[in-house]
Amino acid sequence: VLGYLSRYKPLGPDPAQVAKYLLKSFRDPDGKLIKQAAIGDPVATYALAEIFIAEEIQTILRPDMKMAADYYEISAASGYAPACVQSALIKLYSLADSFSDDLATQKEGISLLQKGVDQKLPAAHHYLGRCFLEGIGIKADKELALVHFLAAAKREYGAAQLMVADFYAYGLTGEPKEDLAFDYINQAIGNHEDGAEEKLDEYKIHFGHTKDSPDSPSMSEPTRNHPQEKSPPRSGVARLPDEGLTKPVSKTLRLPSGYAKDEKVQTQTFNSNAKVGRRDEEVDQIAASSIRQIRENAKKIYWGQSSNASISEAFQSFKKCANMGDAESARYLGIMYLRGKGVEKNANEALKWLELAAQQGDELATKNLVSLRKIMKL
Repeated sequence: VLGYLSRYKPLGPDPAQVAKYLLKSFRDPDGKLIKQAAIGDPVATYALAEIFIAEEIQTILRPDMKMAADYYEISAASGYAPACVQSALIKLYSLADSFSDDLATQKEGISLLQKGVDQKLPAAHHYLGRCFLEGIGIKADKELALVHFLAAAKREYGAAQLMVADFYAYGLTGEPKEDLAFDYINQAIGNHEDGAEEKLDEYKIHFGHTKDSPDSPSMSEPTRNHPQEKSPPRSGVARLPDEGLTKPVSKTLRLPSGYAKDEKVQTQTFNSNAKVGRRDEEVDQIAASSIRQIRENAKKIYWGQSSNASISEAFQSFKKCANMGDAESARYLGIMYLRGKGVEKNANEALKWLELAAQQGDELATKNLVSLRKIMKL
């Protein structure tokens, strides 16, 4: 728990402390955590799953999304709500297996989210809202999406507060409601949600408020409910089944944590020698950190953790990074072409980008290639 809390304010973000606590629990000489997991303790199995995908210790313990998925599923089977959300996201977004996105698997994911909703877990409401909004595993319905976003937002889930703000700002289910848009975006700012302050500036422009306008909404006194540590995907950590640990279940794409939908593996993220339609001098001018930032922003959009842009824009961002030699972005492009997400399905393009990612050392791309070539009988 301390390892998880060290990711967020007020204890963090402190990657060194996260690594320290996670390794301490995993390497306990008495093996308490592993022993508890062995007898099916839901919190212990959930904690092990989180450890297996923790990016803070990936240089010591190799990330293993498949193993994490197995532990999440064991924990979810006992009804542990955070694990239900994590396991649901793995099934809905095919995190452990890019080729398992069949309708039956997605329905299982929706069912697991519903279990989390039944226990009033904010992350479950948020991600079920995303499913209704995007039509993932269930028929698209903006009204029901808003219902679930509101339920999560009222429980201080920052990502949901951003979504609700957008619904009201742009009138996605009715007439725009300026006062509610500013109210929810200020709540998100109070919860330190990424991108919230930028959204506030966007709304000021959208509603015609100038910087010096006397009626321009202020962000000096945002609604600051007692900050709970962040949660869910994405980045997303051993969480207690408390409603109080909402944030811990909302922000990580470590799955209910925001959740590490990042199937993080040790891949080559920047290859300055790659020649994929870009001149060498252009590549040299762009720092690897910039490419990483563009890719991470695109991943937030891909995994539904940002409402700032569309999935097609995420596609363009991945393509930009892949053309500059980023292996992980090339893998995402391959998966997007394969699944028709943000672009028309095209198996040949999927093969092309997965091969490029694999050549640059991306292990997940290499595994996906094996399956894709079997499907294409190559």
